[in-house]
Amino acid sequence: MRRNHEINDRGAASGGGLVLVADDDPQVRKMLVRFLSSLGYTVIEAADGLAAIALALERIPDIVLLDLSMPGKTGLEVLKELAPGMPGTGFIIVTGNDDDEAAASCLRFGAFDYIPKPMSMSCLARSVKTWLLGRR
Repeated sequence: MRRNHEINDRGAASGGGLVLVADDDPQVRKMLVRFLSSLGYTVIEAADGLAAIALALERIPDIVLLDLSMPGKTGLEVLKELAPGMPGTGFIIVTGNDDDEAAASCLRFGAFDYIPKPMSMSCLARSVKTWLLGRR
């Protein structure tokens, strides 16, 4: 059963929209957790693809941010495994690889956005807000 959140002016889900950040770089993870938390989201984190799958299945986040290159399972492998069974969850790929073919593949397998690193925080905030507003 999916949660129904109201969206406030800042785009954060009141009541704490849940965002899973999966990135093997601890500094990137920390930056994303701080930024998304400052917008009012509840953020959980995973350091690799296997941990991301376990957390996503346990907590059913509203949004999953996946780094494309992670140990255990890549972001694309995680996306392929989770997206079919989690239609209410938005998947965003964040990667240092600005590759049109990789972006197209991720979108084909269920990601709704693909953001190259270094990423614009305003672009990320807009993407998360767009997904949550679309679920209203």
